[in-house]
Parts: sequence; C-alpha cells; structure tokens
Amino acid sequence: MAKNSNRRRAVLLALAAGAILAAGAAGCAPASSSGQSPPPPTATLQNTPGSSVPSVVLTPVGKERIGLQTAPVGDAGGKATFPYSALLYEPDGTAAVYVPTGQLTFLRHYVKVAAIHGSTVVVTSGVTLGQSVVTVGAEELLGVQNGVGEET
Repeated sequence: MAKNSNRRRAVLLALAAGAILAAGAAGCAPASSSGQSPPPPTATLQNTPGSSVPSVVLTPVGKERIGLQTAPVGDAGGKATFPYSALLYEPDGTAAVYVPTGQLTFLRHYVKVAAIHGSTVVVTSGVTLGQSVVTVGAEELLGVQNGVGEET
C-alpha cells in the first residue's frame, strides 16, 4: 500500500513540476516568437527647442495608466507655490517638477525650494504663476526621462 502511495506521489510531483516548467517557459517567451509584435511605447522623449532637457511625451494610454493630474502654481507673497506631491528630487539632490507644455507633453523644470509648509512647497525660481505642475504621475515622467523602466 505504501508503495502505491509513493508512486502516486512521485507521479503527481512530476506532473506538477512539468506544469510549472511549461508555464514558466510560456511566460518567458519573447512576444515576437508568438507572432505578436511588442506593444508601442506609452511615452517617448522629444527634443525641446531652446532647452537641453528633452520633453516627455505620453500617449493617451500612458496618461491614463499613470493617472496623471496637475495643479496650478499659486502665489504666496510673490513666491510660487505648489502641492508637495509635485516635488521630485534627482539623484544628485536637485529639486524638480514637471510642467505641461502641451496636451500630452511635459518638461522638467528645476526649482529652488525656499520652504515646505505642510503639503505646500514655496520656491524662488523654476516655475511661475499661471503654470501648472504634475502632482500625480510625476515620478513616472522622471523615470521615463532618466531611463528607468521600459514603459509607463
């Protein structure tokens, strides 16, 4: 009886291992081997006239995926303000925000932070009243800009 039980267990383990290997191989196959072309990118970089920093251009799908939201730059005693959620830091510690320059185009602006009061950032340069800043999705834009990840 124990012999049949061991044999049954060995067969089940072998079948499970085979299923796992088959599933892993199917998941690791390149898209081109299945006859499908890879999906188009949801974000690209585009040269920006008058700037050494390229703009990030999203597709409508890319914008939807990151849930992109913006907020207007405010004014506090002659200094620009915006929500803390818009503030990013480059690896070298430089503060930045993304400003929409078109419907799906965003340009990184370096800002000089004067103060942070709760959820409001006060800056002395980099953005002006009348502009907007990206408050949701800015990290993904920075990732595209800096070559982190492959897709938004």
